[in-house]
Amino acid sequence: MITTMDNDQLLIRSFSPDQDIPRLLSLYTAVEAVDHDGLEINEQALRAQLTLPGHDPLKDRWVVEAPDVSLSLIASGVVSVAPRTSLAEANILVHPDCRRRGIGTTLLSKVVERTHQLEAGAIQIYTNVRNSAGPAFLQKHGFLAQGAYTELRLTEGILLPPVIWPYGYTMRPYAEVQDLSILTQAMNLCYIPLWGHHEVTENQMASYLPNFNQQGLFLVFSEKGRVIGISRVEPSPERTHKNGVPTGYIDAPGIVPQHRRLDLYRALVLTGVRWLHDQGQILIELESWGDKLEVLKMYRELGFKDLRQLVCFQIDLSTGE
Repeated sequence: MITTMDNDQLLIRSFSPDQDIPRLLSLYTAVEAVDHDGLEINEQALRAQLTLPGHDPLKDRWVVEAPDVSLSLIASGVVSVAPRTSLAEANILVHPDCRRRGIGTTLLSKVVERTHQLEAGAIQIYTNVRNSAGPAFLQKHGFLAQGAYTELRLTEGILLPPVIWPYGYTMRPYAEVQDLSILTQAMNLCYIPLWGHHEVTENQMASYLPNFNQQGLFLVFSEKGRVIGISRVEPSPERTHKNGVPTGYIDAPGIVPQHRRLDLYRALVLTGVRWLHDQGQILIELESWGDKLEVLKMYRELGFKDLRQLVCFQIDLSTGE
């Protein structure tokens, strides 16, 4: 239990990698126990975050110490601007026992000040929709909702319908297609205008491709031979380690707007699920960025259950909204 305090007692200082990592992990544990946001609570993940390109943990992170002899942390703030971008990603965490005391507002002022120094034009912060305090705090400070990230899981033993492709549509794994221009076109067209997706170049795709399982990279073609859909699936060592059982991953199936229909989404996601099952995966986890509500509803009807849903809030610093 954290003791009560006045804000003028707070010690807000820059993050210290040498002394704050264990304390920050303890803060994460306390926050996650209440909020269930899916925070990564391990030293390896935290240290990896400290070394992200363009991120200076000594200037881009702050912590708030408890005003007692416990030496524990009661809040933290972080901002990061990736190279060649003008958008800052930020996060603010306050211990559940210390909320509604202005600590978050004080840390947000630090985030905004640092974002101006980094010459970024906007700030994004994700918050769990199940915790109304987070969205309310951000809206109070001028942030606007942009879109939702949803993570879902399909467990073992769910009876699935057969894969039925609508007439005129065919699916081919990229291992058979082997055309970088077609793959790049699919990545760029299949998510218009959904939030959370960014245009890529052929050179970028060429750099990503070695990390993809090409047998699990599915492309959908129309009757005229044009690429109209994409889905990337793979066995996930990271998720397998976290869950303790073989876990497959599906990265946001996409369909071009003029062909966007539920039976195509259904066939595409079922193709990925069945391929992952053939690879011995027991759990299947799917990420969705900005999909329509009816698409998410269809996933749930297949048996996927929500793990978490985060809404992205953004403020444009050039206009104040």
